[in-house]
Amino acid sequence: MYRLFSTGRLLLAFGVITLFFCVYFSQLMRWSDIRVALMSTQFTGVLLRADVLLLVAAAILAVAAFAGRWYCSILCPFGTLQETVWRAVRLITRRKQRFVSPLRQRYIVPVLAGIGLLFAMPMLFIPMDPISNFGRGVRSAYLLINEGAAALSIYTWGALAMFVFILVLAAARGRRFCDWCPAGIVLGAFSPVAPLGMRLRKESCVSCGKCESACPMSCINAKGKFLDESRCVLCLSCAGTCALGALEYGKTSAAETAERREFFKKSGRGILGFMAGAAYLGGAALRHVLPGWVTSTGISGYIPFIMPPGARDIDHFTNNCIACKACVAACPVQIIKADEGLLPKLDFTGHYCQFGCMECSSVCPSQALHRFADIGMKQRTRIGMVNLQVSRCVVITAGQACGACAEVCAPRALQMEPVAPGDPLTVPVLHPDYCIGCGGCYHICPVQQEPRAITVTGVTPQTLTPGMYRSPPENGGQDFYFPGGFPF
Repeated sequence: MYRLFSTGRLLLAFGVITLFFCVYFSQLMRWSDIRVALMSTQFTGVLLRADVLLLVAAAILAVAAFAGRWYCSILCPFGTLQETVWRAVRLITRRKQRFVSPLRQRYIVPVLAGIGLLFAMPMLFIPMDPISNFGRGVRSAYLLINEGAAALSIYTWGALAMFVFILVLAAARGRRFCDWCPAGIVLGAFSPVAPLGMRLRKESCVSCGKCESACPMSCINAKGKFLDESRCVLCLSCAGTCALGALEYGKTSAAETAERREFFKKSGRGILGFMAGAAYLGGAALRHVLPGWVTSTGISGYIPFIMPPGARDIDHFTNNCIACKACVAACPVQIIKADEGLLPKLDFTGHYCQFGCMECSSVCPSQALHRFADIGMKQRTRIGMVNLQVSRCVVITAGQACGACAEVCAPRALQMEPVAPGDPLTVPVLHPDYCIGCGGCYHICPVQQEPRAITVTGVTPQTLTPGMYRSPPENGGQDFYFPGGFPF
């Protein structure tokens, strides 16, 4: 029976990670709802800063406190990927797994992550965040496959190297990253006291070692008849291999619970686990409750890069982004790049931000990109500001009618007006209050050589514009005005 349950659990986990791969490798809009649902299930300390996602984090913690680490067993894509690699190698090599006693130093990881969450120091929690590592690794592999090695930056190579290292380690030793994962350590702190969990009946165990060999977490010591519940991810493989029924999942008796609690009390693991968990969750929660804890940089105005819509301001964005690259994968026109560092930035070279799209902000698991209430709010959000050099426009330099920038400008912030009274040629005029910095004009402008006629500069904070520009009443009050008709 447990063999069937174990297979079913594995298939369910495979289904989840398959959806994750589809999400990270596909930019199709039809994946939108799946992206939002999947990313909302991921347990990361930053979730505790988000009002809605706080309920998701609370639910995951409640399940762990009552029934063990089912989140790690089914929903975590990075854990499933490691286990998949380990099982694939094991089928070929028949390698037997052996019990590993983890170092107590691993409890420092959630503490450091909690400090990073509290004091807005992303480099303390991003390197060990599971969804962040999964996202960076998968997207880096995607870039390598689709664009070749020459297109990868040193940052992308670094993310790919860490990803490959963890998978190689998984091939040899199973889910070793999970021993150091802050989310896993926090959830594992509840397992020894959870009413439901894996049980090892010592009186039925003959120390054959089959369960120890089948465990991807190396948390069973067959010779010592010991199961480390804090590290067990409930894969059920051990119960499936035990012919004597010495291992089973279910309710623990009062005597077993007392024995487990006494062991963890004496070993200090329980205390360390709860202290590490308190630091991790407390750091994230306090940052949410006391947003003024971290001093603002006070930066306001133009910044050297363009943040995705919903970033609010540079402080909010840098303090909450976990560099998972979900927004990079979600962008249907692939203008969000994260090749030159951890933070995603907009690049209008190949396309521009679509007026009716909210994919990036919808999929963000940490609310670094605020989810808009409706598309109208997104369409009024200024992410940048256009700098228009009319002297470089082809209308002036070549005497050629154009107007492409005004045509593509969704909020109509660019309008065409005569070069001079009575002149049939018209040049673009910017109404800056209505510009949202979407990059459409920059992308379509025929002046490609430097200095360009149109550039876009990032802004902080991202503010709301009045909406769509309408021409003065004397011009008919139209939302799109071309004196003398459209030029081409």
